[in-house]
Amino acid sequence: MQWDQWVVSVTSGVSVASILAAARATWVRRQVPKALSRSVGRRNYVAEVLQISRQSGVEKLEAFVPNLEPANGKHALEEVQVAWEEINGRRGALIITRDSDDCIKGGVELLGKGIETRIIRSHNADDLSYHVFSGKTHHTVLNHKSDGRDHPNIMTGISPAKVFQAHFQDAWAVSSPIESVLAEQILGELRTNGRGEIVDHFRDLSARYSLGPVAEQAVLRHVAFRHSVPVVFVTGLPGAGKSLVRRRLAAKLGSLRFQVEQLSDYVYAFHDFVHAVMMLDEQRGQGFSAELGGAFKVDHEENLHPALHALAHQVSKNRGEASITLVEFARTDVVSALKVFDAELLSNAHLIYVRASATTRSGRLDSRAQPPRIRIAPSGLSIVVPDDHRLPSSAKSMYLTDDFDQVRVHEGIADRVHIIDNEIHDPTFARLDEKLDRFVEDVVRPYQSLGVAV
Repeated sequence: MQWDQWVVSVTSGVSVASILAAARATWVRRQVPKALSRSVGRRNYVAEVLQISRQSGVEKLEAFVPNLEPANGKHALEEVQVAWEEINGRRGALIITRDSDDCIKGGVELLGKGIETRIIRSHNADDLSYHVFSGKTHHTVLNHKSDGRDHPNIMTGISPAKVFQAHFQDAWAVSSPIESVLAEQILGELRTNGRGEIVDHFRDLSARYSLGPVAEQAVLRHVAFRHSVPVVFVTGLPGAGKSLVRRRLAAKLGSLRFQVEQLSDYVYAFHDFVHAVMMLDEQRGQGFSAELGGAFKVDHEENLHPALHALAHQVSKNRGEASITLVEFARTDVVSALKVFDAELLSNAHLIYVRASATTRSGRLDSRAQPPRIRIAPSGLSIVVPDDHRLPSSAKSMYLTDDFDQVRVHEGIADRVHIIDNEIHDPTFARLDEKLDRFVEDVVRPYQSLGVAV
């Protein structure tokens, strides 16, 4: 073969290969990828998450990690946890993971660092996760794990962050605090419901998940409330400050990562009032009449019995749920009103009685003037009744004296009655918060003597 022929042959082969490569590249660029196609080693993926977590512009983290791992002495994961702890000290770090042993162990490690972690029980897959870092800059790390390999993608900017944050908020709403999940594991296996059995289960769980002191305290609080105070009644005369106490207690329990539901009989009474005004049901709202400012009055307190029964029914429906239920109502005869509630439920409830002088209560009633808020939308109409609603003119004459002396000796709840004197002017709520702190301590204290380090 002549040299010129050989050169032509080689050149032709190279040209064909180049043309095919160019065609293939053009075809690939025109195709939409069916997945996050580039795989990286686990070490590199964790290193990238750590690098973003350490950025000074990151102020908040929302992470959906159904394959959360415990550090177990792994240096890289320990560094990630430390970085997340620093983010948590800025605007917060929130983590959602699955209900599996490894995920819970990882969540417990984060709990020990003060990071709020929730368990989503409706999610079983562990192949897709994301971390949304927000602040001065926004980074979203999306990872698809397939065949043991990570296929991550980093998206910068606020637009992708908002999409994943919306999903995160929905998932957060249906997830349970990890403290509550662990408390449920302890209480769900009880045979005798005795304190000794509780401490045995607590020690087993503590060893299984390697609970540290911070995690132990958090779980123990949830065990105490779930076991002995699933319901808290807040009662007293109108104007004493029941709604304020209920809201402050709900906020305090929320800060301890309890899920709280707040109920008031006034909403059910207003429901009956609307039925009466619109003549929707002759059996509902008997004795109700309208007053100026969106208030109503009743001929007799007996007219409010249906509202109390509706409230009791809703409280009973909440039994077995993870949330703590706060129940507010006012009656001249609280002892009789308590008999409407299930006896077994009452045996595990606590009652906060809010008191104030007649002068103070009268002044508060005169100053409250929040009418119901009516909202109209294309799909319908809603009425929102504020806590500081206007009370009927008959309230002062109907509720002249309280019956605290009878309530505190009522055999169904006598040893679980707490009094809050709401007489003193307390614009910052410092005194009230101190009293509510003592209430929480009173609930938890009996469980501290079970041999568990708290």
